[in-house]
Amino acid sequence: MVPPPERPGFESGPAALAEAIARLAEEDAVSLPLLSQNTLRELIEETGTFAYRPATPVIGEGEKRVMQDCEVSCAVSWDGPLAACAGHLQSDLQAALALLSPHPLPERFCINDLIVQRYPKGSGGITPHRDHLAYRGLISVITLSGTCRFAVCRDRSGADARTVPAPPGWLVLMRGPGLFGLNDRPFHFVDRFSEPRISIGLRHDRRATDGSVATLGLGPGG
Repeated sequence: MVPPPERPGFESGPAALAEAIARLAEEDAVSLPLLSQNTLRELIEETGTFAYRPATPVIGEGEKRVMQDCEVSCAVSWDGPLAACAGHLQSDLQAALALLSPHPLPERFCINDLIVQRYPKGSGGITPHRDHLAYRGLISVITLSGTCRFAVCRDRSGADARTVPAPPGWLVLMRGPGLFGLNDRPFHFVDRFSEPRISIGLRHDRRATDGSVATLGLGPGG
């Protein structure tokens, strides 16, 4: 991905991101403030122009069944504020990884999967699940608006749930396969929507064949 020349307003740079990534060696997910108010407004305005479709209500079967109650969009413009945000977040995450020694993610990392999710007030959210094994290294979720409970947990029952702060403008980072030589992925879920919420999922999908934004949006997000 080649980011546009204008840099979005980020409140946290590579050093703060490196500290957060280092915590993922022992924690499933961490969060920190990311977007300035101006950038937040730009992204909310842009995502309001997207076309959305209902998410697949049920993914998987039996014990692996995941329920989803939201709308999704992958209609991301190549030259809009969201693409700029993704490009610069990718650059900052790459710089943050390089600050850690030894390097925690030897494989190539790029953000090539974007999905916007819109949840109504009172939504059932997404039940406990793990992201696909193809999403490598770092999983990023940025909240644009609204409130909910974003939590990591021990299993599909939601046991030992721990809330990860995710107010508007904040970035949640989760450990993906390959980071620190680990191959596990944390169970996580979102619920308790007291107002509508918009979030962005940004991931590296190893199934993509180039470094561009694929906007595949495959599988549950946050």
